Amino acid sequence: MRTTSTRSFLAIAILALTATSASAIYTPNPAGRWDANRFFIAGDFQYNGDKDLDPIGEIDDEVGLFVRPSYAFAPNATVYGRLGFQDASHVDTGFAIGVGLQAAWELPAATDWAIGASFDYLFWYLESGGSDLDYHEIQFAPAVSYNIPQLRAVTPYVGLMADFLVDDLEEDNPIGLLFGSNFDLGEHIRFDGQIRLISESGFFLSAGYLF
Repeated sequence: MRTTSTRSFLAIAILALTATSASAIYTPNPAGRWDANRFFIAGDFQYNGDKDLDPIGEIDDEVGLFVRPSYAFAPNATVYGRLGFQDASHVDTGFAIGVGLQAAWELPAATDWAIGASFDYLFWYLESGGSDLDYHEIQFAPAVSYNIPQLRAVTPYVGLMADFLVDDLEEDNPIGLLFGSNFDLGEHIRFDGQIRLISESGFFLSAGYLF
């Protein structure tokens, strides 16, 4: 028979592993285009069907809702924050907050193409069964985008993502693939849709207003 301290340790370990496996930072177009000195505010919805974590396997049905204000401090370069909540199977809804930086470089000889990357940090506060957990996640996502000449409102992109957890836990597959597209409706409205594969199975939807 396990002792009380052993059972408590296992309960805390399982909670920590479950919470971290549900983590996912969904970054809109890491190679996105922005005019300088513009403010942008968006609402983000993200869903992650499963994500593997060593040693307990996968977590199901992670959902996140965020408000994301951002500011373009230079052409094609933005700094942003995110404030919202995340939830997953067997985990109570938890407060989440984060910051990020994204920048892209248009190729001089082919300005329809851009190479960029994003760097994100997310803090998530979780509570389950009377226990609480703070965790920290860092993600780096390089990508390439293409602004379609015949349809300038659409900018599809494809890239990689690498998740790093700031503790002793490890993901089974820390490297994944993302692809999606921006769609600009006029000069002020921007939509973003994204799908993620390999390290996790999920999608991201976003709508925002550019000031």
